Amino acid sequence: MTKNVRVHGTVDATYTVFVKGGEKYIQINTYGSKERQVKGVASQSIQFNKSSVRQLLEIIGNEF
Repeated sequence: MTKNVRVHGTVDATYTVFVKGGEKYIQINTYGSKERQVKGVASQSIQFNKSSVRQLLEIIGNEF
């Protein structure tokens, strides 16, 4: 199911790698547009562990 499909504008993002419970994660935070009312606060956060990184890489490899 595809919803809300459109090209988004550029936003600032950061990433952090951390270990929790013996498992490594990468977390990507996005900070919204320059016009956002509250600046500097993460808008979205997504976390990947080893398994989900592999799934994402497989999707990217298949699509591109």
